[in-house]
Amino acid sequence: MKTLLIHTVKDNKIADRLSSLLKEMNIIVENLSIKSHNEKFFTQFIAFFGLSDSERKDEERANAPTHVIILSALSKRWFDFLAGFSCGSHLPFIIYGQETITGIAEEFASCFTFLHNDASLQMFFNAENEAFKKQEAARETLKAQKTLLQMGISVTGESLSQCVSEGRVEEVSLFLTAGFSPNARNKSGVPLLNIATRTGNREIIRFLIMAGAQLNLQADDRGTSALIDGVMGNYIDPVNDLINAGADVNIKSKDGQTALVVAAGACNEKMVEALLKAGADPDISDSLGVSARKYAKLFHQNAIIRLFDIYNPQKE
Repeated sequence: MKTLLIHTVKDNKIADRLSSLLKEMNIIVENLSIKSHNEKFFTQFIAFFGLSDSERKDEERANAPTHVIILSALSKRWFDFLAGFSCGSHLPFIIYGQETITGIAEEFASCFTFLHNDASLQMFFNAENEAFKKQEAARETLKAQKTLLQMGISVTGESLSQCVSEGRVEEVSLFLTAGFSPNARNKSGVPLLNIATRTGNREIIRFLIMAGAQLNLQADDRGTSALIDGVMGNYIDPVNDLINAGADVNIKSKDGQTALVVAAGACNEKMVEALLKAGADPDISDSLGVSARKYAKLFHQNAIIRLFDIYNPQKE
């Protein structure tokens, strides 16, 4: 938001105080300090809104003030003009302080919002700030949807899943801006993070993690977490990324297998060591009642047995 403070020279101190208050609320402030009957007021005021230059670009006009605060008692003709501008532009015009009301015609009072002190001003702008953020988010959502359509991409969950599978970070970013959740699933019930991990696309995995994707969601088809999918795909770097992000290393798939059981069954020493370092338990049994440690012993995987003895020795 950007606020324009209109005041006479004698009220510069009040303007300075309110400027500081508004800036603390992360609101941009501009000042129009005038003499009560300055004939240049009209052109000075119009210049702030980019209406005095027909060549001014739309994006520059978009940076015009979103709110106007009047701190001083102006002449009736200026209040009449500002009332008309407010009604025509639909911009909020705030009258601050009891003394400022002088000169406002009764029939134009509805064009203004009246605030009498700093507390009421702060409360007003807190509410405006929240509303402005929602409006900005809505605009960004519509803009992202429009961009996707212009790129020939339908704005659907399946299109998002396809973009994740293909590693198209820019398009995935647009989908999230367009209102889709980083925890969305495809029609088979597979979360986006699982889809990315099954393809081993580290860039998409990291992007989804940063976007707030839940790490331990389980896919409906396999009952696997993204971590287990990464181990199944033998993607050591994505697995490390998930571990570092806080993924549960002991979660089970629908077959009761942990990531460590899968890694041990594949004789993947590097994966086993990474999981053990992260706290994976080699003695959690699967649905057959066999743990990763037992599988290693059953298939004489001596190197993996040694890793178990180093990081999680069996209790006597």
